[in-house]
Amino acid sequence: MKKLLILGLLSLFSLSSLATVTIDHIDCPEQFEGKVRAIVDDFGPEKVMSFQKVVFDNLHTLKGEVPKHVSLDVLKNGPFAIEAGEEYRVQLNEGKLCWIERL
Repeated sequence: MKKLLILGLLSLFSLSSLATVTIDHIDCPEQFEGKVRAIVDDFGPEKVMSFQKVVFDNLHTLKGEVPKHVSLDVLKNGPFAIEAGEEYRVQLNEGKLCWIERL
């Protein structure tokens, strides 16, 4: 009985660690370096969930197939502050923003 309990606990811990590794991994199959061409007026609710459309010129594709111009919907008050005229490294997953960092 004791061996069965230990085996059960070990399998429980190994499954939770496997789930953590799988959840933490985010695949961003499209990546490019681009310059913000324009930030279009806000849309959506006025408060927390306000979005802005950001249009990038693709300067250099790093991974995947990225068009010459990319338009993304980005939370205005979200974790990423984007400024017109600045250059960024952008990572996408199915056309949605995965990650962005200023160059």
